Amino acid sequence: MIYFDYSATTPMSSLALETYYRVATDFFANSRSLHNNGLESDDVLSISRKTIADALHVDSSEVYFTGSGSEATFLALTGLAFAHQSKGKTIITTEGEHHSVQQAMTYLKEHGFIIKFAPVNEYGQVTVESLRSSLTSDTILVSIAHANSEIGTIQDLELLGNLLADNGILFHSDCVQTFSKLPIPTDILTSASITAHKCYGPKGVGAAYIDKDTPWTPFLHGTTHETSFRAGTVDVPGIAAFAAAVDEYLPIAEQEMKRLGNLRQLVIDAFCDDKRFVFEGHPTDRLPFHIGLRIKGIEGQFILLECNRKGFAISTGSACRVGDSQPPRTLLSIGRKKEEAHELFRITFGRGTTEEQVLHFIETLKQIVVQFKGV
Repeated sequence: MIYFDYSATTPMSSLALETYYRVATDFFANSRSLHNNGLESDDVLSISRKTIADALHVDSSEVYFTGSGSEATFLALTGLAFAHQSKGKTIITTEGEHHSVQQAMTYLKEHGFIIKFAPVNEYGQVTVESLRSSLTSDTILVSIAHANSEIGTIQDLELLGNLLADNGILFHSDCVQTFSKLPIPTDILTSASITAHKCYGPKGVGAAYIDKDTPWTPFLHGTTHETSFRAGTVDVPGIAAFAAAVDEYLPIAEQEMKRLGNLRQLVIDAFCDDKRFVFEGHPTDRLPFHIGLRIKGIEGQFILLECNRKGFAISTGSACRVGDSQPPRTLLSIGRKKEEAHELFRITFGRGTTEEQVLHFIETLKQIVVQFKGV
């Protein structure tokens, strides 16, 4: 099976696996225990936290480990919203956010907050003008993902962040798809959420960055782990493996993004002249390893199943939406009809992707279209 679903998850690197095994074997103690074993485990945790903080260009005290990127998003958004609700109750986001952001917004709405959706352009981008028009006098928080997982479009966080900073509004970004791959402007962000399993680390480990000068409220009061940010014994082996994966990938990330961008271009060149193929998302401001594609008149799920039958693993959108029969909200937010949104399928490349695999995929996709369309 050829794996083209790296935006859903990545395989753990050999170094991450080795690190997990060693730490789980030699530093298994609870990092909150006061005996020597616990102190050694806490040292590993501190070193790992610094690695992640350095990758984000933030202070170690601003990084809080969680059980996933989704949990990091939920805890950051709710923690910031409740801490600042005396200043206002309006929160702005977009219709195309990851399910974890939508969950947090639903929860906050149930607790008296007003949720507004900023309009996006045809590529799914929030412009400074559209964001400015969405702001109200009691807006306290904005959450906009750095990159959309379904169509790959990247937001200009710097421009949007400068507008929000000028208005004293907190700014959170879901950076799960970009962390360790593209620069994240944490200098303009109040908060960001990331995860390990999108960058060759383990599943079940994520982290939130929150600016140290910004107050937040714990979701579960009374816990002591992660400075009260999250309850539960910290997974030191998983966090160490996360740090090892990041430490290994960062030096090659820029070169790797160029390589994967070239592979993506092969697919674009193969189908750009065929009017039945529609490439979604911004043509240049996008994840270089990501292809959001539609074939007119063919459901994305059919393409997925046919590709799977022919030995390729792709997806129809965010893996966190499996079992949801609704079309991708991102596509609806940029003006696609419901039947068009159902056509979306996603191809994402990673470290194991080769040019030979991509060329094989191109030929396979051509065969599927001929088989289904008859031409």
